[in-house]
Amino acid sequence: MSLNQNIKKKLEVKDLNFSFGQKSILKNFTFTIYDGEFVGILGPNGCGKSTLLKNILQIYKPNSGIINLENKALKDYSLKERSKIIGFVPQKSAITMSLSVEEIILMGRFSHMKSVFQGYCKEDKQAVENAMQRLGLVEFKKRDIFSLSGGEFQRVMLARALVSNPSLLLLDEPTSALDLNFSVSILKLCKNLIKESFLKGVIVIHDLNLASLVCDRVLLISDKKIAYQGTPKELFTKEILKEIYDLDCEILYHKNRPVVILN
Repeated sequence: MSLNQNIKKKLEVKDLNFSFGQKSILKNFTFTIYDGEFVGILGPNGCGKSTLLKNILQIYKPNSGIINLENKALKDYSLKERSKIIGFVPQKSAITMSLSVEEIILMGRFSHMKSVFQGYCKEDKQAVENAMQRLGLVEFKKRDIFSLSGGEFQRVMLARALVSNPSLLLLDEPTSALDLNFSVSILKLCKNLIKESFLKGVIVIHDLNLASLVCDRVLLISDKKIAYQGTPKELFTKEILKEIYDLDCEILYHKNRPVVILN
């Protein structure tokens, strides 16, 4: 990291604590993510990975601590402002209506509307067109969303998240329902978009080798805390993975990145 990081735009989480009633879920979470970084959130099931994203989204309100985006507390942004600056791709889509690809992506521009009575403007429709071009979706423009393959569907969800021109992209296990080929394709696409647009990217991900492939850094969560922060090369060791996952494995290296082999 450069010496100028302190003046870069960033997502800053400091001393974050969250609980459901008396049950503590997140303890003293502290980390910073800068423009152009793709950071993975990893850990065993139930360790609080998705809960962390919901705190950043302000779906859940932290008990204490600070979450700043672009040097401003996230709680001080209006809902409309947060919708503009944060793009989110959930693990499971809540879409139940039969809509076209274009209509689904256009939903991502709702936060840019001046009023619900005005409707979408020419700028909104151009933003949708640009998003479809970037993600190779122009030919699917009028296709029904439910006629798409899993990989095509996730590209639409990604386009919807990016069409508002956010500064932060949150991804909650976006490839959990995809086969390996589609998973690699979607994650490489995410990484390229984050680098090209200089976004801050955060992904909840289970697959260690996919995380090694695309993530610049990872946060390993254990016992409700961030146990380790660093690059996959630094953290994907036999000793650390045994501690976090109780995993018996070997670590090989391919193109200078770790590959986890189960024993």
